[in-house]
Order: sequence, then structure tokens, then C-alpha cells
Amino acid sequence: MTNLTELDLSFNSLTGEIPPEIGNLTNLQILDLKENQLTGEIPPEIGNLTNLLYLRLSWNWLTGETPPEIWTLINLTYFNLHSNFYLTGEIPSEIGNLNNLNELSLNDNALTGAIPEDICDLTLDFTDLIYFNISNNQLCPSYPECVDGYEGDQDISN
Repeated sequence: MTNLTELDLSFNSLTGEIPPEIGNLTNLQILDLKENQLTGEIPPEIGNLTNLLYLRLSWNWLTGETPPEIWTLINLTYFNLHSNFYLTGEIPSEIGNLNNLNELSLNDNALTGAIPEDICDLTLDFTDLIYFNISNNQLCPSYPECVDGYEGDQDISN
């Protein structure tokens, strides 16, 4: 399976954790695990998938922080982690490395902290982004100017 370029296991009611061996599929360009019942943390080995263009892990029960290795996947054009509800941590400044993104969806998680100014490096005024959603987290104001008006509802009670 080392030559595999696309792995779409969405809508399969898969349970358990994403195995770290996923990082051995270094030719993957598309990884879609949407709408399963996957739990646990995102394995840092996903960072080995340097050819990845499309990463969708939405609508699972993933927990913990997004591993820093994700933010090194500079070829990503589509990045969707929405609706895991228990993904925590901050959006790191390294998000600015993903400047090939056309779509970014981090909404409906438990992300906290400030939105880094580096998010503005994704595109100039988001005109190249087809879809951008970071709403329904716990991201604190003040927001970078490029995001102001795009941040959506945030639970800032804490």
C-alpha cells in the first residue's frame, strides 16, 4: 500500500484511534476519515504525509491538541477538522505555513487562546480561500484584522 495516493474511509462507522502507521503511507494525497466514530488524539505521524493535499477528519470524537506536525504539511489545499467537539489547544502561529489552503474548517471544536496574526499569511484578505470557518470554539479577542468578521460565534466566557 505504499503507492496508495487516496484513502477515503468516510461514513464507515469506524471506531478506535487513527493508527500511527497511517504515517507510513507517504504517497497519500487525499486522506478522508470524515463521519466515523474515531477517538483519541490525531497521531503525529500524519506529519509524515508530506504529499498530502486533502485532509478531512471532521465529525469524529478526536481529542487533545492538534499535533504540531500537522502544521508542516505545506502542500495542503483542503484542511477540515470541524465538529470533533473535544479538540483542544491553540491555533499555532505555524498555521501561516499552510499558504496553499483553499479551504480551512476548524469550527465546532474546543480550541482556545488567541488567533495568531500568522493566519493572515494564508491569503491576502482571504479572497483566495473558498471556505473559512473557525466559529464555535473558545478563541479570544482581539482578532487579527484579516479574521475580524470571519471569527463567528466564540464562547469567551472563560
